[in-house]
Amino acid sequence: MQNKLLILVAAILLTGLALTSCGQAVVVPNGINFPKDSLIKEQLINSLNGLLVQMEQPASKNEFILKRELLETSTLMDEMKEMSQNVKLKDKDFYKFYLDNVVQLEDDNFLVQLCYIGITEGNPVFRAGFKLLAKKEDNKFYFYSPLKQNTRAWKSKTINRTTYHFKDTLNITDVKEYQKTLNLYDRKLKAPVYPTEFYYCDNLPEVLQLIGVDYKLDYNGRKNDNLTAHENNINLVLNGWTSNKYSFDPHDLWHERLRTVMNSEVINRPVDEGCAYLYGGSWGLTWIQVLTSFITYATAHPNANWEALYISFENYTNGDKPLKVPYAINALIVENIEKEKGFDAVMALLACGKRENGDANYFSTLEKITGVNRTSFNSYVWKLLKQHKLKM
Repeated sequence: MQNKLLILVAAILLTGLALTSCGQAVVVPNGINFPKDSLIKEQLINSLNGLLVQMEQPASKNEFILKRELLETSTLMDEMKEMSQNVKLKDKDFYKFYLDNVVQLEDDNFLVQLCYIGITEGNPVFRAGFKLLAKKEDNKFYFYSPLKQNTRAWKSKTINRTTYHFKDTLNITDVKEYQKTLNLYDRKLKAPVYPTEFYYCDNLPEVLQLIGVDYKLDYNGRKNDNLTAHENNINLVLNGWTSNKYSFDPHDLWHERLRTVMNSEVINRPVDEGCAYLYGGSWGLTWIQVLTSFITYATAHPNANWEALYISFENYTNGDKPLKVPYAINALIVENIEKEKGFDAVMALLACGKRENGDANYFSTLEKITGVNRTSFNSYVWKLLKQHKLKM
């Protein structure tokens, strides 16, 4: 044990750790080529540590973010949050924050590369790598996303209140379908209409590279997804979705628009996902395709206990793009509630609170809205399924 401790201490000394009195700080390995001015080096490291300390709070409150680049940088900061945690090992400080590279681009402008690395069973585990731009003003550095720099050669066109950024040609058919879906959601939600910066990217890896994410373990192997931000009454959409007929994901768009009118702390995820299934499909499938596969599952399980399957959060299709029983059930319920009681009643169910063990808050709110309690839930779901089965 003593030998292992000595080895660990030696390793820490060799890497040249920059330590603070509390929490993590950026690790500065030997060999980083800093500017010759030692004061600039000190200011850069201190600013990086400041950025790290304030990382978990909203980007608008982080004193080390360049505020004129807040919208783009907010998305990057979201990707950098909670990177030190290893959920599996229940270790909040497992991954350490390393400085990889510093390049002085101009007198007061720098490129900074960072990564999160942990050690398990003697082997390094690379969690994520990031690329930020840094601007020196007064006695500190302010950090921001390289998105604008990376898309300087792109074209742009403003339609209504959305500015579309694209490489060569803007697909107007995609734009019209996006606007149509956006308008549908906003009418239902009575959502405020803000200016939007919309980037058409080829896929998720390109989205990540553009904003400054060189690599992130969470996205390993994933081709399609979107990243969004909202700051100072402006929306940012980084669209990396290519699996649908049109180049955006109506499922994710639903989630994005709901959060403009409802605090995420009160949103019940199964109901939210049910709405996204109903209005936007899932994994590139339309709602009709999602519903058809759910009816197929129900037909194969004539004795299904829907309350038990709901609480246990079961899948009805598996694989890398699973579909979940509680989400499909809520799609049916939301459709029925909206038809009979209007969308305000749907909003009440959406706002019943985060999912909890046993889903007591969900079932209590559902009973207030529909009169359906736990005892009648099973027959209620079968009734909704049979109504759709007769239509198909």
